[in-house]
Amino acid sequence: MRRAIGSLQSKESNDAPPTSLVERTVVLIVDDDAGVRDALHVVLDEEYAVIEAAHGRTALDLVLSRPVDLVLLDILMPDVDGLEILQEIKALEPNLPVIMMTAVKTVRTTVAAMKLGASDYLTKPFQHEELLATIRRVLEERTGRLGAHAERGPPAREALPRTHRILFVGGAPGWRATLAVVVERVARVETTATLVDGLNRVLRFRPTCVVLNVGRSTDETARFLGALNAQSPACPVFVVSDDAYLGEAPVWEALNIRGVVRPPVNAGDLMRQVGSVLPLNRANDTWPQLGESVSRTVDYLGHHFAEDLTVEGIAEIIDISSSHLAHLFRSEIGMSVRDYLTRVRVAMAQDLLAHTDEKLESVAAQLGFADTSHLTHVFQRITGRPPGAYRRSTG
Repeated sequence: MRRAIGSLQSKESNDAPPTSLVERTVVLIVDDDAGVRDALHVVLDEEYAVIEAAHGRTALDLVLSRPVDLVLLDILMPDVDGLEILQEIKALEPNLPVIMMTAVKTVRTTVAAMKLGASDYLTKPFQHEELLATIRRVLEERTGRLGAHAERGPPAREALPRTHRILFVGGAPGWRATLAVVVERVARVETTATLVDGLNRVLRFRPTCVVLNVGRSTDETARFLGALNAQSPACPVFVVSDDAYLGEAPVWEALNIRGVVRPPVNAGDLMRQVGSVLPLNRANDTWPQLGESVSRTVDYLGHHFAEDLTVEGIAEIIDISSSHLAHLFRSEIGMSVRDYLTRVRVAMAQDLLAHTDEKLESVAAQLGFADTSHLTHVFQRITGRPPGAYRRSTG
């Protein structure tokens, strides 16, 4: 009987991984045809620990949540095209070998798959010996590459950790900046004010998660969500909106919306939702866990970033002692309140420099810097380059 090791509902999804998955090479089958999955289990189960996914998004969840050594990926699937899944897998795990499977092999699809990083290509129906030989060869090639890398440093899985890329779109500048700084220690982050630029960022940045703040949704919002899903159908989306229509489950499913957050937004709650669908692969990394006091502080700083703030003054507003707030903030955010505020201001300066023609004097005044010299000094210390060079690089 086929083992349903790969099911997200199986017992092996507990915290402790099954012994077989630790000791044996793990092969992930991605195919919407249950008959094909059953046949592959028959061939592979004796030699490999086989897990499976019937849908592309489930496959990405598995790659993110557990060790996988090789993927057998069907190219034609109903929810997300196999080439799109290949591209997403390679963005998450550049060294993970992927063998494409299809019933119809064409030059165009073969070239496309190889350009996107596929290790090989098998045409259904394939002989058992051909399948096993291809898997063994691809795994040996991978071992050789990792062995060569090991001579130069740590193993590739550690040297090239999965890095999530989160795109914040819309909302107030302070809101985007405060959340971006919260997550930047565990993910790459970009922010933008507009939906049009958001789509440009999707194409260039290839986010693994989008957080969209739209208030009341409009036709433009619907077009953005539709275009995002067409470009990156496996990318989970969180929407900050008070639109009741977006709360309907069929809309969520069609657009891969994982949550709709009603304003006002609690930073801690939003981080917990994002972290629930984006597991981190490095043992020492955890998503920021923000308690109520720190969440309220983040929200306050997002609205009052330009003021002359002190920890004592913020603590009084939050109704907590300044020493306790300082301790909680460093523990939950990983830096002091003052350092965090400085980084928020720099993040907002980056946003303004990239998307407006405002002069440095105006930017400095808006964000609470003493003058342009102060802004330039702090900006270069944190980003590694002066504001002018940053603006030219984004123009």
